[in-house]
Amino acid sequence: MWLAVSIQILVPTLLTGAIAIQRQSSRLRWLVNCVAFSMVLGYLLLSARWDISSLHLRVAIPVAFVAAAVVGYKRISRAAAGGRLQAVVFWTVNLGLIVLMSGYLWFSIRGNLVPAQAVDLQSPLHGNYAVLNGGNSPFTNAHFRVRPQDFALDIVGVNALGNRAALFGSSWELESYVIYGSAILSPCDGKVSAVVNDLPDHVPPDRDTENPAGNYVLIECEEVEVLLAHMQQGSVTVAVNDEVAAGDHLGKVGNSGNTTEPHLHIHAERGGEPGVILDGQAVPITIAGRYLVRNSVFRGE
Repeated sequence: MWLAVSIQILVPTLLTGAIAIQRQSSRLRWLVNCVAFSMVLGYLLLSARWDISSLHLRVAIPVAFVAAAVVGYKRISRAAAGGRLQAVVFWTVNLGLIVLMSGYLWFSIRGNLVPAQAVDLQSPLHGNYAVLNGGNSPFTNAHFRVRPQDFALDIVGVNALGNRAALFGSSWELESYVIYGSAILSPCDGKVSAVVNDLPDHVPPDRDTENPAGNYVLIECEEVEVLLAHMQQGSVTVAVNDEVAAGDHLGKVGNSGNTTEPHLHIHAERGGEPGVILDGQAVPITIAGRYLVRNSVFRGE
């Protein structure tokens, strides 16, 4: 996690500083340099997990880059033209970045495109939250192409610093994660079809690979089944065949199952055997009308 934080701070700092400090010999070179570097930053902003460092930093970086570009523009001077070798290096590096990052950016942007026939759910949480996995691209969602979890959401809490935990990076204290112990609410009206409530919460980096969902509640919501997973041991308050309404209390967020840190996993699936998890077809979901992807911030009311 510390490596991710370092990259999220160091790379934008170097690119933004270079745009401001370098003196280009023409507007074309300035423009090409800005496009190449902005594509690298765009990929990082869309695909990296900013809840690890700060979601506020994700907002500040584009502002700083625009300011640096303005400074760089004012420094354009024909006198800055270098030799042929310098020109070859400039065009090779910048055009290479543009070509390479075009593919990366496409897959990152694709994750934000709303799929057809999404099922709308109520927020399963109250308070301020961010999405660490979400969207229809492997660049924004670690669950994508792991059917039936293609459109799953992993949700974490965020504090005033825009971080999902009290400390940067991984923590050995479950209570340091903002979301740990948060109340989980039913995202729809339906009937409880499966429950697991007795598996232990693991302290990172330990995980339970034999029980991937950990403690969970599975709800039949009209034409789909909705899974809410990684719940706190002993916190589930409903039983199989219980009728629930949207907003009813189901349990608490924990860290049970195959999970790297406390978060709420939610996904919808259709088909498969009733009451059995992870055997149906993935169904896209929206929360209160919004299609959420990695780094989306929302408030559950």
